[in-house]
Amino acid sequence: MSQLDMRAGGVPDLELAGAKNRWTESTVRMGRRKRLPHKAVLAALHLQDPFPPQLSDDEWREALEFSDRSQLTLALRRAARQAMPDWVRERVDRNFADNAERLETLLGLYRDLTTRFEDDGIEYAALKGLTHCRDFGSVPENRTQYDIDLFIPPGQMDGARDQVCRLGFESIESMESSPTDHIPALIRKTGWEWRGNFFDPEMPLAVELHFRFWNGEMERLPAPGTEAFWERRVVRDVAGLRLTTLCLADALGFASLHVLKHILHGSGRPFHLYELACFLDSHAGDESFWRSWSGLHSPELRRLEAVVFRMATEWFGCRNSATAEAEMDALPAGTKAWFEEFATAPAGRAYRPRKDELWLHLSLVSSRRDAWSVARRRLFPGRLPGQVDGIYLPELGFWRRVLKQLRYVSYLATRLRLHVWALGPTLWSGVRWWRKRLAHQ
Repeated sequence: MSQLDMRAGGVPDLELAGAKNRWTESTVRMGRRKRLPHKAVLAALHLQDPFPPQLSDDEWREALEFSDRSQLTLALRRAARQAMPDWVRERVDRNFADNAERLETLLGLYRDLTTRFEDDGIEYAALKGLTHCRDFGSVPENRTQYDIDLFIPPGQMDGARDQVCRLGFESIESMESSPTDHIPALIRKTGWEWRGNFFDPEMPLAVELHFRFWNGEMERLPAPGTEAFWERRVVRDVAGLRLTTLCLADALGFASLHVLKHILHGSGRPFHLYELACFLDSHAGDESFWRSWSGLHSPELRRLEAVVFRMATEWFGCRNSATAEAEMDALPAGTKAWFEEFATAPAGRAYRPRKDELWLHLSLVSSRRDAWSVARRRLFPGRLPGQVDGIYLPELGFWRRVLKQLRYVSYLATRLRLHVWALGPTLWSGVRWWRKRLAHQ
């Protein structure tokens, strides 16, 4: 029975539909057309039990909108190209070609940056991006990347920033007051404006210079030992380049912390979880790696990583090592209760304005004071978002400045409305989580 039959309310053969794949199961249970496309994308990327999408043209358009924003389009192309209608196949093939063109620009920027840093005696470690390809389940041509992330040690940040600026980059002023783990992103003001293509070869790349791997004070979640990531850096071949990167265990650690931060802030991208699922799946039998990982990372850090391991497993059905399974089994009862109730909720955030991830965060903090700090920040944000419109334009005329401000006001109104709408459902999900938590005690 096809997914079209499922929408009509038929009772499918779950063995045929993929009983291990929770995205096909949840689609069957809900039977709601408006929520089918994003679940179909994730079901197609399930690592053990993939289910090719069977969608109408309108649903394919919704699915592609979701996969574009989630950075999953090229992964979907690789996994399900043969199941796509001709027009969808042609569209994702164009995306692949555009990304290949962007890749050349990206590699050129890596070369320029690393050459300048090495000539000036500036040390660095390349984070995420292309450095993930070998071990996180993709190849450079199939990985969408919008910026370059580099860790710079204390005392060398000013010199590194100066070298980036000599390549024509400048800071995004609106990010100056934003609390984060890197200095304000650096961009080139080329005059480019958004045209609806997530793979636009002319879309400028940003550079983010990181000064820490994890902000435990802001998140109220300690991760002792992350400072040692820098000490264990290695040099690796990445897409034909020689780059200084984190060692493999620390690359997994930083990737997990990066995903966790964005999930807890309500801004997680499914692609990053997909990468982690691919890593866990491909290293499930590597006992030597997991012994090294356990020895290098503190119990507190491993606990935070295990949260992301659990979510990657729930979403994409990856295999896990015995070590990873043990860390997931050791998660707090409140965290396990959250996963039983809301494991896949972050994927549908665009369809349901609520903040279920707040209760995941609270399940991990160690004190009531920390819990109040987190809840206050998530429910009643105290900072305005930065400007994002027209940031690549070197100069703005009067009417373009007016348009920028109007768009910003509209954006603020939308954000405020979503925060208000999310409050009730979020509180109700908290009640559900609390009940489930009590059942675990």
